[in-house]
Amino acid sequence: MHRGTEFAVACFALLLFSAWPLATHAQDTGAQQPNPQSQTKMGKHQDQHPSRLEWLSKELSLTDDQKAKVKPILDDEEKQFKAMREDTSLSQDQRHDKMKQIHDTANAQINDLLTPDQQKKFAQLKERRKGHHEGQKANPPDES
Repeated sequence: MHRGTEFAVACFALLLFSAWPLATHAQDTGAQQPNPQSQTKMGKHQDQHPSRLEWLSKELSLTDDQKAKVKPILDDEEKQFKAMREDTSLSQDQRHDKMKQIHDTANAQINDLLTPDQQKKFAQLKERRKGHHEGQKANPPDES
């Protein structure tokens, strides 16, 4: 697989994860709701984490205190993603590795705030997402 294709697949996977809460919500309610995040380009993640926060809140039954502690983690993750995107000295492989590192760090910080039951559920959510992403890698979109 070409490096450009691998990077495109990684970016698509990140975008898909960011839009996951909205898709899950629309599916749960049976209603189609507009998804402005899906219409943005990869370089524009601003305001996506409130949806992710709401999704995590719903999926993990976060307390108000946990929500207040998770929000700055997601804010910091977004700030780091933005800085990484603006760093033109990074190769595509370095960008991919850095993106994974930032995301893994945020997930670990979130995990530390959860109860044991919430941690189990969070691990299940990550595994479900990982399985979905691996399916995407196995069947990348056709290039024209």
